[in-house]
Amino acid sequence: MHDLDCSKTYLSLDPTGLRDRLRDLPRQCEIGWRKARAVALPENWKFPDKVVICGMGGSAIAGDLVADLASMQPTVPILVVRDFCLPFVVDQRSLVIVCSYSGNTEETLSMFHQALDANAQILVVTVGGLLADEAGVRGVPLLTIDIPGEPRSAVAHTLLLLLGTLGRLGLVETTEDDVRAATQASRQQVCNLGEEVPTGDNPAKQLALELKDKVILIYGGGIFSGIARRWKTQFNENAKAWAFFETMPELLHNSVEAYGASPKISQHVTALLLQPNIGSDQVRDRYQIVAKLLRHCGLSHHVLEGQKGPHLVQMLAMLLLGDYVSYYLAMLNG
Repeated sequence: MHDLDCSKTYLSLDPTGLRDRLRDLPRQCEIGWRKARAVALPENWKFPDKVVICGMGGSAIAGDLVADLASMQPTVPILVVRDFCLPFVVDQRSLVIVCSYSGNTEETLSMFHQALDANAQILVVTVGGLLADEAGVRGVPLLTIDIPGEPRSAVAHTLLLLLGTLGRLGLVETTEDDVRAATQASRQQVCNLGEEVPTGDNPAKQLALELKDKVILIYGGGIFSGIARRWKTQFNENAKAWAFFETMPELLHNSVEAYGASPKISQHVTALLLQPNIGSDQVRDRYQIVAKLLRHCGLSHHVLEGQKGPHLVQMLAMLLLGDYVSYYLAMLNG
């Protein structure tokens, strides 16, 4: 097993410097927010009756996070679609946001063309590629992602691009104070979880060690529903580890029935409960019930509660924790 407190581990196993991109997340958020507040938007856009965010993989996860934040406010439906085709009708009253880091994702380009044919209001978010080229030719507003690396490294940056834009359109309220508090909390999280912090003081390294050679189940609800998916995909892509996510409270209606079965499988499973530091007594009760059931069945698990503070603060802090845990598990997996 590789030593998480040895600098040689990171030099040998992380030649592209993913650790530097993790450390840079707070600055990426600030850049995304400023850019969104400055981009030119069409004056003739109508207030939409729904927002549709189209994308795949890391390019779609920012849409999940936006939808989770929007669910806490009175606003129009915000839907995320991962497919070749939109499964419902869009028209001139629909705002379709097309996200593709590369600009060449086949599924996303297909949905872009469908939105064009429907004469929807369209915003493109990309680094470049075919999507940027077509947006330029057709006069579609374009937000450029300026974050190097993999699509998954730009999720927080894209989230702030979307929040800044939707805020200007009166669809999702995010204040300057929210952004300032979230970036400050993220900087503190980097200080707490960075590779220079020894394992004894670093909860991300400690959790990664526990997850080595485990099948990982991630449970999240409310503002952590999309974050649960993010943790799952980071374990898959960074650590090459088996991981799955489910949402609360739905899993109480089905998944819990399997907890007492297959003890040979159960001993190789660890569940992570991502619990927002907000919510009703009903929500808190559901998390307590799941934890109790897991304990009763002898299943390894952790309850990870969000930081105190606004929704965006909790979301970015929990996102960073998952990113770092997946990064250290990647080191352990070589």
